[in-house]
Amino acid sequence: MIVIAGPTGSGKSELALRLAQSLGGEIVNYDSVQIYRGFDIGSAKPSPAQRALVPHHLFALIDADEEFNAADYGRRARAVCDEIAARGKRAILAGGTFFYLRALLSGLPEMPGRDEALRARIRRIASAPRGAARLHRWLSKIDPRSGRKIVAADRHRVERALEVWLTSGRPISAWERSNADELPSIKLALTLDRGALHERLDARVAAMYRDGLIDETRALLARFPGTARPFGTIGYKEAVAVVRGTMTETAAIAETRRRTRAYAKRQMTWLRSERNVQWLDATGGIESITAAALRRLQEGTS
Repeated sequence: MIVIAGPTGSGKSELALRLAQSLGGEIVNYDSVQIYRGFDIGSAKPSPAQRALVPHHLFALIDADEEFNAADYGRRARAVCDEIAARGKRAILAGGTFFYLRALLSGLPEMPGRDEALRARIRRIASAPRGAARLHRWLSKIDPRSGRKIVAADRHRVERALEVWLTSGRPISAWERSNADELPSIKLALTLDRGALHERLDARVAAMYRDGLIDETRALLARFPGTARPFGTIGYKEAVAVVRGTMTETAAIAETRRRTRAYAKRQMTWLRSERNVQWLDATGGIESITAAALRRLQEGTS
């Protein structure tokens, strides 16, 4: 398998498409928002025209109100990659949710199942004023490692970590599996200097709003409850606020830019901690980046 990684906005989707065309590969998504139907603009989902060029898998897979977690993703993605290999093709993984990527490559431990009553109690705390911050402080106290890794705004992961601790007496970080049994892959990660990345991200956010993010969000809110998971993600959370009249579009753009930059920083931190990552300079054009990637792949298989 070939893994295309890098911070959001670095050009992963375009590189994955070029490599799939060059190698006769098939693209497998590992982005946790692009799996949802209808959440297209804010997730920078490849367009239908792009997806028609080569086989794409695990895009627009579920509706916003369906339950789906990293373990579900890992099972589905492994099955898809097995099918691709059986056809004699190469799976090219592209996305930005590294917890999903880990679920695919290393699998996830068998943690305690969902406890709906307990989860409802946790959510009541979260819905109170400053409840999210309170829950995150609690998590940081009982499981400092998870408290450092999971931001307070990631409500679902905070809730899950607390649920695991309360039902098992063990912190969720203690359940994590080492990557000693990781599936073989070649990891290519795009990188560029912070200033250039921020320029790209700012332009990308502006384009999302210009291309109809608020209208897309308004239409989705007419179909699904505002508490559905993807409405809390970067861009959609701010667009929901605009639709509800609690934030101006100008403020929403600024906040989306801030959160996108912070997300890119977290992605780079995660990538630097990974083993066997081959870095590619993403400051050039897509032709030169693709050529460099193909050279690395040739070196890795020779």
